[in-house]
Amino acid sequence: MAIFAFKFIAMPYSTREQLIDVARQLFARKGVDATTMGDIAIASERGRRTVYTYFRNKKEVYAAVLQSESDALLSRLEAIVERKGEVTERLREFLSVRLVQRREESSAAASLRALFKPDLRRMSRVRCMVRERAMALLHRLLAEGVDTGIFDRSRCALLEGFALDCMHAMDIAGADTDASGLAVSADAMLDFIISDICPGAKNMPENGDNHE
Repeated sequence: MAIFAFKFIAMPYSTREQLIDVARQLFARKGVDATTMGDIAIASERGRRTVYTYFRNKKEVYAAVLQSESDALLSRLEAIVERKGEVTERLREFLSVRLVQRREESSAAASLRALFKPDLRRMSRVRCMVRERAMALLHRLLAEGVDTGIFDRSRCALLEGFALDCMHAMDIAGADTDASGLAVSADAMLDFIISDICPGAKNMPENGDNHE
């Protein structure tokens, strides 16, 4: 039986992170089921003992890869929530990034498709992990807007469920659709969402007109 191996390029991060990255590459090339702990040891040039020091079995490695991919998808959303600045603009950016995960903004979505497209059950697990954490992040952003008097509390409660269901549907469509195709109506949708939860937005004059 031929041994599947490739040379891993050393990177300045921890041994555990290196093992996860090697496993991710192997899973993408060979498939999860066909990859062994021995394959990971050989490809990482760390040895079986080192692999088993960090992971008891392949199931634990696989769980770590799922978590890593989930983290990659959420890293920009977390940065938006943590950043200082106008909450309305940050909400627009948050929803835009979540609705349309552009390839040039993140390679994580492409990595997920390469890893899990043949196995919808596994890809669904990653989506569920991402959705739960995105829900918590969106809640924080909306709460900030409500606390500062910019967002309407009752409208935000409705938005939270609607927006996340919409984003989940976009995730499913995005598995086999070019991201540019999903962006066509995104701006109009974001305009509608922002105007709905901002009490002052409904009374603002359009096209910069003022009625003095």
